[in-house]
Amino acid sequence: MLPGDRYASLAEALSRRGTELLVTPEQYRTAHELPGWYPMFVDITPASVWRPTEPGEMLTADDLAALAEPLLPGSGIVKDYVKSRKHEWEQACFIPDLADAVGLTRVVQRFVELQEESLAGGVVLRAFEAFSKLESVAAEVRVWWLDGEPRLLTPHPDSPFGRGLVPNLDHIGPAVQRLGCRFVTTDVTLRSDGVWRVVEVGDGQVSDLHQSSGRGELAALLVGP
Repeated sequence: MLPGDRYASLAEALSRRGTELLVTPEQYRTAHELPGWYPMFVDITPASVWRPTEPGEMLTADDLAALAEPLLPGSGIVKDYVKSRKHEWEQACFIPDLADAVGLTRVVQRFVELQEESLAGGVVLRAFEAFSKLESVAAEVRVWWLDGEPRLLTPHPDSPFGRGLVPNLDHIGPAVQRLGCRFVTTDVTLRSDGVWRVVEVGDGQVSDLHQSSGRGELAALLVGP
């Protein structure tokens, strides 16, 4: 995943050679980083708070308690503006009780430690929501949008399942259109109460395809109906 500043440098270098990117650096950062897309999706994604943080910067217990306060009570997860460490779920992602300052600090500091220089933007805390599962794995779908229209559905790249789930996008499409970015993905999943929720938004240029998806599908998405 190209960081926002590197993408801006790429755009500048290409512009000097007479070539303009279809996705501007501003659009790229908006879709790629949570603080950019969250305001448009606030009603259909888990509640989130964040604080700009440098790689390796360890926030204090008091800092984290103040950051987490709007999400209380309940559980949460920690991530940066772009990625979580969900594969280290217990040690560097899931926070059982956001009001537990000791546990909160331990998990967040471990996350920052493991991210090292790749920590993007800052620390994000998100409210935990229980999602429906298939064989103990969240049933997650990646929706590919071009100019505000859903053009392709694929399983999430980490999903062991093939295709089949078709999400209701009626309440998600308007948020994508408000975002105003040309080529984006939304990872959506079914909450345990039957409501489709947006887990993440991303720029389509750096979003992975599921192993069951062919490159021809992506090419067809880009060239039109």
